[in-house]
Amino acid sequence: MSEPDERPAEPGRPAPRPDTGPMRFFSGPPGPTPPPGTPLSAPPPAAPGFAGDRQPAAPVPPPRPHGDARPAGEQGGTGVEGRIAIEDAVVARIAELAALDVRGVVALSAPPGDGDGGVRVRTRDDEVTLDLGIVVAYGSVIRDVAGAVQENAARMAGLMLGMRVAAVNVSVEDVRRPPA
Repeated sequence: MSEPDERPAEPGRPAPRPDTGPMRFFSGPPGPTPPPGTPLSAPPPAAPGFAGDRQPAAPVPPPRPHGDARPAGEQGGTGVEGRIAIEDAVVARIAELAALDVRGVVALSAPPGDGDGGVRVRTRDDEVTLDLGIVVAYGSVIRDVAGAVQENAARMAGLMLGMRVAAVNVSVEDVRRPPA
């Protein structure tokens, strides 16, 4: 390590600053450093005397199944009784949009045995099965695109509906050049 430059400033050049030198990239908050091997997502250890101040997080209730009709008292709602129904067309639209979000999908096409569009929905109890027919962009790896469609459709349907997705069946019906 070299010492700071003690030379006087040359005409036309500013004098060297005494605080120059290597700077830390990230200083982090002041306080004790966690021991090695501690996951970054782990909460910091409680300071002495404050351990009793923290309240445990309230448990989150599991999501309600599709079309679940329970009294509002059991739902934790506003006290209004009633039923929530999600139409199959909404489930199909969620799956369609999730499939179209995948890079390499040009369009949806009717899966085998269905002439009504690119998605068929089957609901049983609290789970859903999706059948999707897709058109893949020329030059894409078809199995990779179809696998990504399965994953994205299952993830989005599960998140948005609060239901278990039993299966996502993907049928590649055509290959086309993507639109310009």
